[in-house]
Amino acid sequence: MALKKKMKFDESVKQQQISVSVGQHGENQLLSQFADYQVELDSKNDKHERLVKMSRDITIASKRCIFSLHRVLDDPSKQQNILDEAKAKLDQIQDNQWSKIIAEVNNDDLYLYAKAYWPGLEEYIEAITYYYYLKENRLITLSDLISIAPFPGKLLTAYDFAAGIADLSGELMRLCINASGSGEDDVSYRICTFIRIIYKRFVGISKKLKGLSKKCQQIEQNLAKVEKACYELKLRKAELIHRD
Repeated sequence: MALKKKMKFDESVKQQQISVSVGQHGENQLLSQFADYQVELDSKNDKHERLVKMSRDITIASKRCIFSLHRVLDDPSKQQNILDEAKAKLDQIQDNQWSKIIAEVNNDDLYLYAKAYWPGLEEYIEAITYYYYLKENRLITLSDLISIAPFPGKLLTAYDFAAGIADLSGELMRLCINASGSGEDDVSYRICTFIRIIYKRFVGISKKLKGLSKKCQQIEQNLAKVEKACYELKLRKAELIHRD
């Protein structure tokens, strides 16, 4: 009897030791997995922060480009120089800054970090579409933009393009007001017609894409300001004719 009890006790001790060993192994394996998750999450967070900083730099550079383009009406003799300088800046942003973002996200899902680089993308679209409007008096197409700027073009969607066009209306509104104040009547009327066309298109697509409804309201507000400026311009000309 004593021998049997001793054998049962020894077997029980061995089973407890085995269960403890298995439990420790499972715990170590779980800790190792969470350590790997931590490394992966830290890597993604670091990449996100780098992209946010790059996007911020692109936003600043694009805004500076837009600011320089607003000087096209100041001196007609310098318009071409201003346009050439702006194109050089846009190319520099594309080659030096967007190329780095593409290198960062090239091996990942391109839209995984979309929120990080999207502000810079929207501002860059606004700048480049504004440049081509001033140069060619037209809105470049999405395919044109992808061909002109292939690095940001890899990240560009139709939605992003539409959002950038909506912001373009704000810059055109400022240009219209400046033009009306400097006697550039044709420029003001042409911008008014252009924004009206954009607004009509946005009214249709914003009903299908809820995210563009605010952008449509933004265009509507800019259009109202442009129409007011053109109306006041007409009144001033009518008053001058009446006085004569």
